[in-house]
Amino acid sequence: MFAMTRELAVILGIDPIRLRLEWISSAEGTKFAQVATEFTRQVKAIGPSPLRKAA
Repeated sequence: MFAMTRELAVILGIDPIRLRLEWISSAEGTKFAQVATEFTRQVKAIGPSPLRKAA
């Protein structure tokens, strides 16, 4: 299902790097914080979404 979501993102002009799926237990607060921080850095590094300009 996630692969289909990525394909749809590409069709819509969304960079698939902007999508990420992680399985994290509610007991893994530290892992959640690490994943969220890393993903935020990745998205900031690629810059603003081109969709924002189109809207």
